Amino acid sequence: MGPLLNRVSAGRVQVQDASGTLWKGQARLALGAGPDSGVLMAVPGLLSWRLRPMWNDGSGPGLQMQAQHPVLDGQTALLAAQLGVRPSGLGWSFQLQGTPGDGSLTAQLPAAWLAGLGAPWNTLQPSGRLQFRLQRLSGTVQGGGPATLDLALRIELMDIASRISTLPVLGDYELLLEGGPVVQARLSSRPGSALQLEGQGRWTLGGPVAFRGQAWALAGREEALSNLLNIIGRRDGPRSLMAYGSPGLDGPPPAATQ
Repeated sequence: MGPLLNRVSAGRVQVQDASGTLWKGQARLALGAGPDSGVLMAVPGLLSWRLRPMWNDGSGPGLQMQAQHPVLDGQTALLAAQLGVRPSGLGWSFQLQGTPGDGSLTAQLPAAWLAGLGAPWNTLQPSGRLQFRLQRLSGTVQGGGPATLDLALRIELMDIASRISTLPVLGDYELLLEGGPVVQARLSSRPGSALQLEGQGRWTLGGPVAFRGQAWALAGREEALSNLLNIIGRRDGPRSLMAYGSPGLDGPPPAATQ
């Protein structure tokens, strides 16, 4: 399972010090900058899991995993995978949700952990809080056919600051990931943020990530944010243009709004 998670996340999330068995065990998670980066940041706390077989009438055999981690704030992540027979061959369907409650899954992380993912986070050295709310995640993996994905994830970045800025707080931001099989991403700033961010991107399961956006300083904050804007993108006058991942995202960067 460790090598699988490493491969799926392109080396960004790795498993360390695993103990127990496939059916019941625990391990530590670490964030990395990618394959062969050699630099890892351990996530405090242990991930524990229980895996058991299940059978739903008419749906075929499957597996259910219950996982817990301190960042889930008392919730349990419930992952169910079902094996079915389709015209293209055998295939798996899966769904991840939280329990108890409405099925959504929330997690809270310190923004400082982003530095473990490498550039540009290790340069920015962010601080603040991240809150994740997973509203839905499901999909299918079909033998001989394309995989599908349906995702709705909201990430709130609150009280964000950076060591390379003299401002105590840069602002609050929101990243929405939604859709499938092509997942659309939209980054926006909360009103009053000193550093204004806007961007959009997309990701296809098993394919590359593309993101384009821009950053600029709120009026009166230009001098304090000049160095930061030089680092996070290519300067175009008062704005910094950001482009990460695949160049396949067509169209100009989103227009600035005041």
